[in-house]
Amino acid sequence: MTRAAVNLAEELKDAAALDPAYPAGRFAGRGIVICAGGARFFTCAWVAIGMLRRHLGCTLPIEVWYLGDAEMGPAMQSLLGEQGVELVDAFEVAKTYPARRFDGWELKTYAITHSRFQEVLLLDADNVPVADPAFLFDTPDYAATGALFWPDIVRLARNNEIWAVSGLEPWAGPSFESGQLLIDKARGWRALQLSFWINQRAAEFYRFLYGDKDTFLIAWLLTGTAFTQIPHAPRLIEATMCQRAPDGSVLFQHRGAAKWLLTSRNPVIDGFLFEPECRELLEELALRWDGHVFNPPPRSAACRTLEAGLVQRGCFTLTLLGDSALGLDFTPDHRACEGGRLRFYWHVEDGAAGPVLMLHYAALHFCSLAPDQGGVWRGQHLRSPQVPAILAPTPPLRPAVPDHAEAERVIAAVAALYRRLPQDDEALRDFVGTLRSLRRLWPEAVARSADPRVSALLAKAGEPASAATRSATVRRRSFAALDYDRDR
Repeated sequence: MTRAAVNLAEELKDAAALDPAYPAGRFAGRGIVICAGGARFFTCAWVAIGMLRRHLGCTLPIEVWYLGDAEMGPAMQSLLGEQGVELVDAFEVAKTYPARRFDGWELKTYAITHSRFQEVLLLDADNVPVADPAFLFDTPDYAATGALFWPDIVRLARNNEIWAVSGLEPWAGPSFESGQLLIDKARGWRALQLSFWINQRAAEFYRFLYGDKDTFLIAWLLTGTAFTQIPHAPRLIEATMCQRAPDGSVLFQHRGAAKWLLTSRNPVIDGFLFEPECRELLEELALRWDGHVFNPPPRSAACRTLEAGLVQRGCFTLTLLGDSALGLDFTPDHRACEGGRLRFYWHVEDGAAGPVLMLHYAALHFCSLAPDQGGVWRGQHLRSPQVPAILAPTPPLRPAVPDHAEAERVIAAVAALYRRLPQDDEALRDFVGTLRSLRRLWPEAVARSADPRVSALLAKAGEPASAATRSATVRRRSFAALDYDRDR
C-alpha cells in the first residue's frame, strides 16, 4: 500500500475500535427518511411520497432532509407538508451536531443518525414502492438483527483496495444497494457511526467505494454488527432496479437511471408498476410548482406585514394594459395561483421609494407594483413591452337574493311558452331544461314553488285532457328537474 493508504488504514482501524454510547431517550418510533433537496430530487420525492400516501395507504411518519434554502423553498415545503411530511434542514441540525460534509451521498448517513426515529427506513427519492413498506419492521428478517439490507447487482472485487485498508477478508456476497435500507439505531449505533465516519472522508474512501452504499457493508463487517441481507437478487428492467420483499415479491422500483422529470419527457418503462399513477402525480405537481426553488429575499417587518395583508385579502385581479385580466390568490408560501395553478411567485421587498410587490415567472422578475389607494397596487410589466399593470382586490361574489314573486312570474311565462310550442319530445326536453336552469338561478325560490301551484301551471300548458299518460310524464319530469337530490 502507498503511504497514504497506510495512514488511512490506521485511521480506519482507530475509528472502528470506538464504541460510542447510544443516546438513549433521544430517538423514538419508526419512520421513513428521504434525502430530497433540489428541484431534481424534489420531483422524484413528490412521486414516491404521493404513492406511499395516496395509493399504498402508508401512514408511517416521513422526514425529508435537504440542504438549506438553495434546495427547498416555502412552496416546496408547503406541498410536501400537505402529505404529512416533516422537513428537516441539515444545515440547521449541523448547528448542534456538526459534520465535515454532506454534499450528496454523505447526507444519507447523517440523516439516518440524526433523524428523530429510532428505527429508520431510508428510501432514495427516486425509489417508488409498490406496497406499503411498513410491514418490513415486523418481519423475522429484520427482527433477528435490527439491520436489513438489499443486494446490489455488483460485488466489491477481491483486489479492491478497501480490503487491504480495512484489514477485512474480501466479502463473498453481493455489495449493498442503498436505495432502501432498514436500521434499528439502538442495535446498530456503533456500525452506523463508523459508516458516517467513512462518508465524512468521502474524498479518500470514494476512490474505491461506490458512494455511501459500500460504506454500510464495510462498517457492519468491521464492527462485527449483525445484519440480514435479502436473499433475492433484484429484478432488472429498463433503467430500474426492482428490489424484493423477504418473500421474493417486488417491493421497490429504484429508477436510478430514469429519474422523474417535471417538464421533460419521462420514458415509458415496460414492466414498471403503477406507471399511470406516477404520471398523474407528476401532472398535478406541474400545475402547482414550476421546478424552481424560490425563496423570498430578506425584507423588513413592514414588508412582511403587507404580505400578510395580501394573503388575508385573498383574491386579486391582475390586469396588464392590452391584455386579459388574471385572477390570483396569494398564498402564504409565496405562490400566486389561478384556480390552484401556479402563475407566479411573489414577495414584497423594500424599494428605494417604498415597498414593492414583485411577481416572478419562471425565475424571472415579471412585474413590479407599488401600493396605491384601496388595496390597489400599480406598476408595470418588467419584460418587453413594459406595459402598465394593476393589481386590484377582486370584489366578492354576492349571492343572488331569492325573489319568490319573480320566480313565480318566470315559471308562469315558461309554462305559457310551452303551451304555444308543439307538444313533442323536443319541446318537453327544452321545458325541463329551462326548469333546471331556473332551479340553479333561484334554488330556494324554485324549491318553494315545487308545490301544487306549479302543478296547476303545468296543467295550463295546453295538454289534451285525454293524454293522461303524457301529462303524467311531463309533470314527473318537470318536478324531477326541480328536485335537488335527483339532479345531483
